Amino acid sequence: MMRITETILVVEDELITADLICDILIEEGFNILGPVKSAAEAIAVCEKSSVLPDVALCDIHIKGNESGIALAQTLQARFYCEIVFLTAFSDAATLKSAFALKPVMYITKPFSETQLLVAIRMAIFQLMQQRTGKPNGSTLSLTEREREIIALIQNGFSSKQIAHRLNISVETVKTHRKRMLQKNNLNSISQLVYLLHHIA
Repeated sequence: MMRITETILVVEDELITADLICDILIEEGFNILGPVKSAAEAIAVCEKSSVLPDVALCDIHIKGNESGIALAQTLQARFYCEIVFLTAFSDAATLKSAFALKPVMYITKPFSETQLLVAIRMAIFQLMQQRTGKPNGSTLSLTEREREIIALIQNGFSSKQIAHRLNISVETVKTHRKRMLQKNNLNSISQLVYLLHHIA
């Protein structure tokens, strides 16, 4: 069974957007491959990496001869990753082609931080369902504050947004995240979210 490493391949040819995406995802603890600007670059990065992508965040209109949709099809077939499409175009023909690949989500630019994080967390959740199945008899140790934080994470809030909403520091949020994982012997927040869904 393939291990889930929370590795996200970012395929985006607009530098500012690519950097923004990577900053948000790295801040939330995800591993990044890229960003890359073309299909050829994306395949090369995956082939050279010791860790395969779990999710490909793929702009539909990218540099080179191959579209993001064609690339996504190749990535699904070769690396078994989930797809999240990102695009400024939402015409009927583009949507039809994109939806044929059954992506987890289709995000239209300009996007919000919450939209991005919800899409990535949904993709990881879907992978966990496919690869690990329903957990057996798990119990979780969480304080009331920790449950409040994990509920916000489930809703796509970033650590900064949670800190602002709860009137605490970002470092305090990160400390809570770390403690939740340590005391429940878990590897990632996505794993915790997955267990909560099945235990609740």
